[in-house]
Amino acid sequence: MNGPMTISPQQMIHMIRNGLDKTQTPKQITVVGAGIAGLVAASLLKEAGHKVTILEANSMVGGRIYTIRSPFSNGLYLNAGPMRIPDTHLLTLEYIKKFGLPVNPFINRTPADILYVNGVMTRLSIFEKNPEILNFPVRPNERGKSAEELWKLATDPVVQFINKDPERHWPLIEKEFKNQSLGTFLNSFHDQYGTTFSDGAIDMIDVLLDYEAFMGMSFLEVLRETSGLSTNRFYEITGGMDLLPKAFLPQLKEEIRFNQRITKIAQHNQGVTIHSTDPRTFKNSTTTSDLAIITIPFSVMRFVTIEPYHSFSYYKHRAIREINYMAATKIGIQFKSHFWERYGQYGGKSITDLPIRFTYYPSRGIGTSEPAVVVASYTWADEAMTWNGLSDAERIQYALNNLAQIFGSQVYSEFVSGISYSWVDNPHATGAVVAFEPGQENELFPYITIPEGRVHFAGEHTTLTHGWMQGAIESGIRVAHEVNHLPI
Repeated sequence: MNGPMTISPQQMIHMIRNGLDKTQTPKQITVVGAGIAGLVAASLLKEAGHKVTILEANSMVGGRIYTIRSPFSNGLYLNAGPMRIPDTHLLTLEYIKKFGLPVNPFINRTPADILYVNGVMTRLSIFEKNPEILNFPVRPNERGKSAEELWKLATDPVVQFINKDPERHWPLIEKEFKNQSLGTFLNSFHDQYGTTFSDGAIDMIDVLLDYEAFMGMSFLEVLRETSGLSTNRFYEITGGMDLLPKAFLPQLKEEIRFNQRITKIAQHNQGVTIHSTDPRTFKNSTTTSDLAIITIPFSVMRFVTIEPYHSFSYYKHRAIREINYMAATKIGIQFKSHFWERYGQYGGKSITDLPIRFTYYPSRGIGTSEPAVVVASYTWADEAMTWNGLSDAERIQYALNNLAQIFGSQVYSEFVSGISYSWVDNPHATGAVVAFEPGQENELFPYITIPEGRVHFAGEHTTLTHGWMQGAIESGIRVAHEVNHLPI
């Protein structure tokens, strides 16, 4: 088994700025998927001298970088996919800089964030000074500790061990915790008093840190996410996150064939043929090339025929079949004014144990009397699936009802319009992001990026930076570098 090439972040930034080396063996390459991974790979390969064709099942670029502008007015929008960029995600920021896209700070958290949990209304800053205010039934030795303090109590020893020598210690941690879920880890953790966390302490961590939806996920997945996100500074693209994938269109618009849903990958002596169908007309098409780069989610690949079957390894078939994709649902509501600012909520979020769970307030237009769109609800996994049996109108109504418990009946008179979006319902994704279940990282991840004959792979699922544009961009650069100098 040969793993993917290792490229440093500095090398990747150099490639974004200067491109790949010009190829001496130009190839015909089919890229399946015009999400950010496919666009990055196609852009670099075209610049290097290859002939690129992009097949996209949708009628637009971007994949899960999706910005909804209707039914909102005044140029407002909802980022149904990614909505923030950590300042540590240098590849994403480098492409934004390359295209000259405007950004503004994304206020992810403030001391004044509203908490409404267990029937108690308070502020984040007040809770952190007096965690008992929310009435979680914790043990005496857990009293006085906030959710973050409890989380750090459990994870800091692991993180500190890793940080002493990441190259040597990460594999040891992976081996020790490879089969543990987050729930198993928290329930088996022994603190300095020799006792495990109480149910109340675990519930506090789950509710306030948004881990309730991740309890069945791999502990390693959650640990990597939290340890790698050591920043409180975030940005957003002013005008909508979809401006990033759209910035590739001047270079690639002639190479993209929209409304081409892949149905079969057939490898043969002459190359690889991608079979696709137009979902509007059911017209079938074929595209033959020297190589193919598959960037679509494995959740969608499950519906694609592989011919011959054994052209993909046993473990690649398993990864396609088994890798876990999480549900995610957002509800966006336009209000007439920034009424939440009268309560001291300027950007940031509110957290509740009501079905809406997390509400994010706009970071732009603070202090104005303009209309604004609020992410009224952002939920994951089972919490997101709770909304799936409801119509769009019902989701909006229940979200308003939940917000009314926090802000009162004014939410109804302030309401203008709303929309909801569930990634499980998207036929081109059938899920939001990869979130490994226990054991999947060790058993299956090493095989995800391995080329299968003439077929190569990219997408956020082929990295360990799941759920972020950074991971998808990284994979696009990696796969472009991987195929650039291959012989025909």
